[in-house]
Amino acid sequence: MVEQNIEVDKNDNQIGLRPRDDFYTGKYIHRSSHLILFNSKNEILLQHRAPTKKWYPNLFTYSVSGTVANESYEDCIQKEMQEEIGISTNVKRLFTYPFFDTFDKAWHCVFVGKSDDGINPDAREISKIKWINADELKKDIIENPDIYTPPFVEGIKKYFDEFYGAEK
Repeated sequence: MVEQNIEVDKNDNQIGLRPRDDFYTGKYIHRSSHLILFNSKNEILLQHRAPTKKWYPNLFTYSVSGTVANESYEDCIQKEMQEEIGISTNVKRLFTYPFFDTFDKAWHCVFVGKSDDGINPDAREISKIKWINADELKKDIIENPDIYTPPFVEGIKKYFDEFYGAEK
């Protein structure tokens, strides 16, 4: 069975379902859910995307990221959290933002959560993980943006500018 993902317009209005592979052309807009996961040490979990990933391989990104299939942003992030890092925790929806480049066009929905549970990364999705102090990450995305996915750089900057500290 071909995986179907939600296609949306430039304003995030749902158009219908489309085969996942169609979105790799950069011609269609999809939805993605992302998690910024903190631990009790004020560190953020980053995943390093596997080299086999079609979008942004070998770059660091959100703790969890997933393309929204025929589901809500909220259902997607809960499913992807289990699949990618093997945990489940309560999350809070913060914001959505568009990020369109030549080969990936998506509306990104960002959630924040907190957990000290053991992380069990899925090796098919993630080549490695690391915890980084939030203030260090804020500095590093400015100094070394090329080691991160472009949508993550844009989204984490928005998070730091508008939300960081509010949920501590």
